[in-house]
Formats: sequence, C-alpha cells, structure tokens
Amino acid sequence: MSLVDKDIVSPQLLRLLAYWQERRGARRWPARRDIDPLDFPYVLGNVALVDVLREPIRFRVRLFGDNLVRRIGVEITGKMLDEVPLPELRDHFARRCREIVERGTPYRTSGEYFIDNRLLQHELVVLPLSDDDQQINMLLVAFWFIETRERGRRSS
Repeated sequence: MSLVDKDIVSPQLLRLLAYWQERRGARRWPARRDIDPLDFPYVLGNVALVDVLREPIRFRVRLFGDNLVRRIGVEITGKMLDEVPLPELRDHFARRCREIVERGTPYRTSGEYFIDNRLLQHELVVLPLSDDDQQINMLLVAFWFIETRERGRRSS
C-alpha cells in the first residue's frame, strides 16, 4: 500500500507528493503547519483535509475543495466521514483512511465511481500529516479527475 513516485500518473499529484516530501524533511511526516495551501494552487480546488480523531478512530472533513464539491455533488466540509451521504464513496474512503493511519505511509489509487448517473474517473493521493511526528492527526487528500461522462455518453 505504500506509494512510489512512478505509480502516480497525474503531474499535479506528482508535484504535490514532491512538495510533501520536501516539507517533511528528515521526519516521517510533515506537520499541518509545514503545509501552506498557497504553495499548491495547481491542485487546491481538488484538495480535502481530513482530521483524524481517536478513541474511537473517526474522520472529520475539515476542508473539501470547490472542485470536489462540483464534481461529486455534495459539500461535506465540517462533516464526519460517516455522515457522507454517498455510501460507496464513504465506506471505501473510510477503510482507506484507517489503513493509512495504521500503516503511516502515503497512498495512491485510481478508480471510477458512478454518482448521479455520472462516471467520475480519478486518481488520488493521501498524504499523512502529524503535529508531533509520533501519531498521524490529519490527512491531505488530493484528487485529479481524468474523465467524467454520463452513463452511455462520453465527454471530457
């Protein structure tokens, strides 16, 4: 489940990973204070910040970028992940977040989802953040949409 630079297809996500690696330096993970959203305007609308809450482990969406809201069709900023109204997205994303927190490694995947009769093809990276370099307390998630189409019709 670990991320290798060569696995990433999107130049924007590859650039964000390089930024994350630069900001962490010799530490295992950078802290939230090390990350300045103004440094990555090329992907900012496609970024989500997810707080990691403990005992029990839960996830709160601190920020859900404008482009994500537009593409996915729901605004989930400020919501707990288990409150997301799209079960297939919610359940998959919650599982991945738990795995990333347990393993402590960045993650990359790609996939497709049908939401409101639209196919969303995407690539995403999830990059852990830690304020104390001991425990992950936030996830920086960035999506890159490859193609969107309605069922039965292609569009770009």
